[in-house]
Amino acid sequence: MSEQSTSMVLLSIDMKKYRIRIHKATLHQLGDPLYIQLLVNPVSSVVALKSVTRSSSKDQTHKVPKKKLESSNSIEIYSKSFIDKLIELVPDLKDGNCYRMTGSIVPSEKMAVFSFKTLRILDGGDDICQ
Repeated sequence: MSEQSTSMVLLSIDMKKYRIRIHKATLHQLGDPLYIQLLVNPVSSVVALKSVTRSSSKDQTHKVPKKKLESSNSIEIYSKSFIDKLIELVPDLKDGNCYRMTGSIVPSEKMAVFSFKTLRILDGGDDICQ
């Protein structure tokens, strides 16, 4: 995983709604993928979004709804299992809170990588996790 870009990308995590919000700009920097995979590497303490061309029954693949992106600045993925895995790896995460992670694009891998070290709690109401 070399050749990281300097553009910062964002990922929001809503613990209350088990929601991951991926911003349109992040998807655009990944080449406007048809599908993405959410990956967690507990050894290097990172979350990654990988651009893929098709769905796979063996992997956690999510379709990127193009119509949704025409009217919104982000897509949302609801995944209790993904949030549970994050809590297992980062026990300081609290139910009901929203967090944001910053990361960078790895163009050669068509992947956005977010370190657990960048997790920041967002203060405010339900609207803040955007």
